[in-house]
This record gives sequence, C-alpha cells and structure tokens, in this order.
Amino acid sequence: MKLPELKVKFICGLSNGENLIEDKGILKRVEGEPSPWLKLQKYIKENDLKITSMSLQSKTDIGNRHYHLPSQHPRFGGEVPIGYNCFRWYAGDAVTGEGNIEHYTCAEAIFKDCKVQLWISEVDPDKCRVNFVKLDNEKSKS
Repeated sequence: MKLPELKVKFICGLSNGENLIEDKGILKRVEGEPSPWLKLQKYIKENDLKITSMSLQSKTDIGNRHYHLPSQHPRFGGEVPIGYNCFRWYAGDAVTGEGNIEHYTCAEAIFKDCKVQLWISEVDPDKCRVNFVKLDNEKSKS
C-alpha cells in the first residue's frame, strides 16, 4: 500500500543562520536515498551545526499553517530545548488502506526531563495536537 502524499513539512533553523525545508534543496526527497530528516542529521554533523528552531508547515484549504516548537531563543521566557526530532506515525489497515486511517507528522522539542510533541494530521492538516511527555531519566542511565 502506498502512503498518501505528505502535506506537512518540517522547517529547521540552524546555528549558521540557514533555514532548511523538507523536500527542498539538500533535503529533497529522492527514492533510494536517506529520508530528508536523516540527510539533515548528516549535514549538521558534517558541518558542526545544531538545530536552533523547528516548525511544521502545512498547506490547507484555508491557507498555509505554521506550527512552532520552542527555539534556542524562546519567546515569553520559556525553556531552551537540548535537541529536536521529527518522525511520521501511521495507523490503519496497511494491506487494504481502508477503514479509519490516521497519519501524522510529529516534531519534538527535547528538554532535560521532558519533551514537547507537536502532532499534525496528514489526513487533515488543520488538526493539531500537542503532547507533553515526561522522560524517565533513571531508565536512560542504565
């Protein structure tokens, strides 16, 4: 089964001032190559950079939507993330593609003891959810 076309893209600001957008430039999706997220990870490692901001963008019937995670220069006195992550989540009948299908893009701002997740629906990009996940640092020490 082929997954639906992606409607949500990640945008990352980097420590050198660059802004990279999924499926554009060096993050272009090419069959047989690593994903744009893995290309980004390689690029920042090779160039000794870090992600300083992250957002998700979607184009909807109403217009463009931008959903922002906390950045390295937080507004409103918020905490500064120590890292970021992005992935896609799919649930449904993978064989037939029928029934209730859920497909989300999730961006995470990672902090010392928690992470904030921003979930945008690929089926209806006007739907956004925010999740707060407490990290169990005792498990990560072992």
